[in-house]
Amino acid sequence: MNAEKTGNLIYEIRTRKNLTQKELAELINVSDKAVSKWERGEGCPDVSIMPNLAAALGIEVETLMNGEIPLTQDVSGKQIKEYNFRQPDRYPRNMQRDIWMLGNPICQKINNEFTLMIGERFESNVYAVDQMVNIEFLRSIPQKCLFYDFNYGEGGFCVEIDGELGKAILKQDSCKYESINQYDLEVFKKFHLVSIAESLADEICRRTENAIPADLFMVENVKAYGNSTTALQEDNVMMLELSISCKVGNTQGFINLQFSEKMLEKMMEANFFNESASNRVKFQELSSIKQKQLPDNIFVEFGRYNPDSVELERGKILILDKKEIEGLNVVFENKVIHTGKAMSIDDLWGVQIAESVQLNDIVYDEEDYLSVQLGSAALSKEEIAALHQGTFVVLKQRAGELCKIIRSGKVIGTGEICIFDDRFAIRIVECR
Repeated sequence: MNAEKTGNLIYEIRTRKNLTQKELAELINVSDKAVSKWERGEGCPDVSIMPNLAAALGIEVETLMNGEIPLTQDVSGKQIKEYNFRQPDRYPRNMQRDIWMLGNPICQKINNEFTLMIGERFESNVYAVDQMVNIEFLRSIPQKCLFYDFNYGEGGFCVEIDGELGKAILKQDSCKYESINQYDLEVFKKFHLVSIAESLADEICRRTENAIPADLFMVENVKAYGNSTTALQEDNVMMLELSISCKVGNTQGFINLQFSEKMLEKMMEANFFNESASNRVKFQELSSIKQKQLPDNIFVEFGRYNPDSVELERGKILILDKKEIEGLNVVFENKVIHTGKAMSIDDLWGVQIAESVQLNDIVYDEEDYLSVQLGSAALSKEEIAALHQGTFVVLKQRAGELCKIIRSGKVIGTGEICIFDDRFAIRIVECR
């Protein structure tokens, strides 16, 4: 056993748990001077103390003897963003997958036609599909760009072409001709935008049996702008973005299609998504029969409440006592060990640890309780011990999925989290 490594480990985990040397010493019946000595690397805990010390720190004895700082869950390479319950995820993965597939024929058409028109190889591929609100989209694209509005506010869509990419397609030097004038917008609309619009019309009109009118995709009456800030849109209305990565010569950029909330609703009503292949194919993940399955031991909750006189009925809104700015409770063995912010990590719910809580501050010992739960996870002792401010817990449930309403450990309903004034609330969707 390396005294210095073990001492560093004891110090690291003790401070993460907000325990003083005296408090840790009292948990294992030694003096605080002994703990101080270990942490300075001037000696190691006696073998007889090891089990109690490891239990107090929440790690395995082997980890303590090795003196290695345990690792948290690895979230490298994952898309992480803070979840905004005021702007919940609205469009499920199958819809986003269909919009992604919609981008493929567009790329094929413009690759061929743009290459012929400009006499230079043009390459494009679907890059991403994302859901956001209008203001987020307008902030994410370049201010100087070629921006075309196909009656967006009344159920249409917009097409944005990055400025430098647009100049390259128009065979202009963007360094010499930086500004985007009305002539540029008209030339691109006549010779290039029409290819994008036609390929969209072909796919959408065909799959909706012309329930979406073809004149929506005509470029004659399109509003054109050379600056994205001139687009007039309601700020906080949801939309879907189809982002296409493009390259011509040494210039790279994006063509972004912005589908309005109203257009997506029309497409849903016209069975664009319901008839898609992604809906006909069902997916289910299998787990290996030899793989050891850990039971869920970490639960992220909005809180636990007195169940007396609470009656569940569909559509009813339960107002919680937790404010929107407060962290959610991370619960282990009926104790709140941390608080954290709700996140989406790839397609899953997650939580970013915001602050530590004294282990004995909140202990749930009530047998009868009502809990509103975001999700759960199965973590090892080492992963739990390594949690500290800034680290993440990835949950098993999908982001945007309905939250569980639990009474005494049993699920009795599900609901959608919403905000009432400045407090969290849950709108009941299902009662069991």
